[in-house]
Amino acid sequence: MDASDLAALRGGLLAFCYQMLGSPFDAEDAVQDALERAWRGRASYDPARAALSTWVYRIARNVCVDRLREAPRRPLPRDLTDPGLDVGAPLVPALDVPWLVPAPTRWWPDSEPERAVAEASGVRLAVTLVLQALPPTQRGVFILREVLGHTAAETAEILETSVPSVNSALQRAKAAVAERSSRPAPLRRETVEGYARAIERADAAALAELVAADVLFEMPPVPSWSIGRETYAAFMAHLFEWQGTRWQTRPTSANGQHGFLLLRVDDDGAHPHTVQLFEADASGERIGHVLVYRDDALFRLFERDGLVAV
Repeated sequence: MDASDLAALRGGLLAFCYQMLGSPFDAEDAVQDALERAWRGRASYDPARAALSTWVYRIARNVCVDRLREAPRRPLPRDLTDPGLDVGAPLVPALDVPWLVPAPTRWWPDSEPERAVAEASGVRLAVTLVLQALPPTQRGVFILREVLGHTAAETAEILETSVPSVNSALQRAKAAVAERSSRPAPLRRETVEGYARAIERADAAALAELVAADVLFEMPPVPSWSIGRETYAAFMAHLFEWQGTRWQTRPTSANGQHGFLLLRVDDDGAHPHTVQLFEADASGERIGHVLVYRDDALFRLFERDGLVAV
C-alpha cells in the first residue's frame, strides 16, 4: 500500500461520509481523518484478511459514527418549526443548529455502474434528509448498497456484521426512504434557466409564474420557512427592494439536482450571495421546492467543485 492507493479511494469516501454526516465540510474532515488513520496504521493492514477498500471504509465508518454522537441528525427548517415567514422582518439565523447542507453532485462516483446505481436510488437532498433520521447502521447500509453499489458481502465486511443483517437493514432503510421521500418528476433544465433569467431581471412576477402554487421555500440557517406562491413572491419582491436589482447566476448541481450560485452586483463587481437548489413539483411543470443557503464557505465549495459547464 502507498499513498496513491489511499488517494484513489477518496472520491467514494467523500460520497459515503457526506451521506452519513449530512455536511460536505464534516465529510471532508472525516475523510481526511480516515485517510490519516489508515496511513498511520498501514503496517497493521493485512491484504489476506480484507481488501484495502474494505479496510479503509471500515475506518471511515468508525470516524463517522464517532462524529454522529455530537450531531446525530441534520434537519431542514421544516423539520423544526411550522411555516411562518414574516416578509420584511429580520432574517435571524439559528447558528446553533447543525443544518443539513448540500454537496456538489461531482462528489458522487464517476464510473458508469456506480452512477447508474446512484441515479436509480437517488442521492437527492430529500433522501439524505431521510437518512439523517435512521440509525447509523441502516444509514451506512443504504449508502454502501444503494448509492455506492457495494455487494451485500462487501457491506457486511465494512460494517462488521452479517449478510442477513445487511439485507434486513437495507430493507428497513429503503422502506423509510420510500415512505418519507417522494420522488418528484424531473425538473427541466429550461425551467431553472428561466428562473435564473427572471432573478437576473429582478422580476418577482416572472419568478412566481415558475413556482408551484404550494411552493416550499426554505433558507437555512434561517429557521423560518413558507408554503405558497403568495408569500414566496412577496419575499422576492422585498429582496429586490432591499438588496437591489442587479444579479448574476452561475449554474451548479447539488445532490443530483439543478441549482445555481447567485451573485449580487454593485459598482465594485459581483459578490457571492447564495447557493440555491431546486426540485420540481409533482407534475414536473413548475418548481416545487426552493432551498437557499447564504453561507460563504458553501459558496466557495461550489465554486471549487460544483460549477456546471453550459
